[in-house]
Amino acid sequence: MANWIIDDFGEVFKSGSIQLARSLGYTAGGKAVENYAVENIGHVAIAERPGTIHVRCRPAVMADKAIASLLYWLLDRGNPQIVVSWLDKVWNMERAMSCRVALTFLSHLMDNRTLRPGARGPKLLARKSVGAESKWLQTAHAAMPVLDEKCPTDTRRNVLDHTYHGRWSVVDMQVATGAMKLVDHGRGYPPLVPSVNEQQSFDFADLSDTKYKDWIEENFREAAKTTSSKFDDVDSIISWPRIGDMRTRYWRAIVPVQHNGDSCRLLSVSGCDSSIDLRPDLVQVNG
Repeated sequence: MANWIIDDFGEVFKSGSIQLARSLGYTAGGKAVENYAVENIGHVAIAERPGTIHVRCRPAVMADKAIASLLYWLLDRGNPQIVVSWLDKVWNMERAMSCRVALTFLSHLMDNRTLRPGARGPKLLARKSVGAESKWLQTAHAAMPVLDEKCPTDTRRNVLDHTYHGRWSVVDMQVATGAMKLVDHGRGYPPLVPSVNEQQSFDFADLSDTKYKDWIEENFREAAKTTSSKFDDVDSIISWPRIGDMRTRYWRAIVPVQHNGDSCRLLSVSGCDSSIDLRPDLVQVNG
């Protein structure tokens, strides 16, 4: 939920306020109303946390007054880290930036008002990544010792959370059947997938994006069957419940760490990286 909403006249409202709802012609507001206003009317949603600000907008429909109000609002906040999400056919997210770089990036988005669409292509793209392999090799000395079954759970979680900013999971796979069981996972993944965040066993069946679910399963299956690590850059457009299509870019490593008969234990680690661009027909700016 946003903390603040800037409307198309440049007025700043507290999220969920009755004044905002009335300005839109509703007797009661809410998240759905505010999301509609961001995506269709050109409002700006702002979530403010200590040291970090997250801005969500759709540049193509934003009014000049909303743009000016947003820029002044950010300048009044000093120099926090700013994350920008913008809608242009799909939701895109740029990594955290200083205020100065964020203002430059927002100015670029507003000047263009839309990315140039490229030719239609696959939603799921990945390529072998030397960078991802290098990141794994740099951290393997910390990760491997805590993956031993005798290692205390709290110790494993603390080490992996610190090393990979919470973006890790340990999975047992039955190689013959492809059945998967979640052993443990970090707390750094966005709370979008209930099966990952709340359950202790899953087969990605709760992911609404069936193609993405099948693709992820196949990547784990390939690593388990070949007993070979996979190091990739990923540029995927994923369909999330209540959010829609969102472009997600990250590096990942899937590493077989232990074999017990027909079972293979796999460690998966990843990191967000908005500089990854496997879609050259889309204009991208890396701040």
